[in-house]
Amino acid sequence: MKKEIIMIGMGSRPEGDELGMDLEAAEEADAEMIAAISPRGDFTSRGLDPLVKATNSLLPLFDQDPTYPKVGDTKVLPPDFVRILAMFKGAIDDAIEKEVILPEMKMSLDSIKDDTALITLAGKLQMLAKDKAFKSFLKEPVEEMEPEEEGEMEEEEMSDEEEESFLMERM
Repeated sequence: MKKEIIMIGMGSRPEGDELGMDLEAAEEADAEMIAAISPRGDFTSRGLDPLVKATNSLLPLFDQDPTYPKVGDTKVLPPDFVRILAMFKGAIDDAIEKEVILPEMKMSLDSIKDDTALITLAGKLQMLAKDKAFKSFLKEPVEEMEPEEEGEMEEEEMSDEEEESFLMERM
C-alpha cells in the first residue's frame, strides 16, 4: 500500500480538502499582501549588504537564526525578506506606541526606493539591535487581544435630535 505524504506549503493538496483550500486561499492572500508592500526601486549590493547585515543582527531578538543570505541587485526586495522587515516594523511601531523607543526610529517600507533608504534603515536596525530598552520590550510577553463577540459592540448614545434624524432617514 502506497502512502502519500503531503507537506503544507510544498505544492499539492488533497482534492476537495476544505482545510487545504482555506490554507491555499490564506497563502495567496499573504503573497498578495507582501507583493503590495514590497519596496520597489534600484537596489544594489551597496545598500542591500548593510541591510542584510543589520537584519541578521536583529533576527536573534525575534528568536530567529541570523542567517539571511546576501541579496543580489534587484528592483523588488524578495518576499521572504519583506516578511522579515514587516515583522520588524510591527515590533518597532508597538515599541514607539509604548514609548520604549523614539518616534525617529519609525520604519516605513513605502519610503524605500533606493540604496540610500536601505542604508538609513540598516542604521536604524543596527541601533535597535543594541538598544537595551528595545531588547527588554521584545522579551515581554505579548498582550493578547480578546476577540469581541458578535453583538457585543459598544452602543453610542444618540441625542434625541440625532435619533430622530436617523429614524427619518430610514423612512
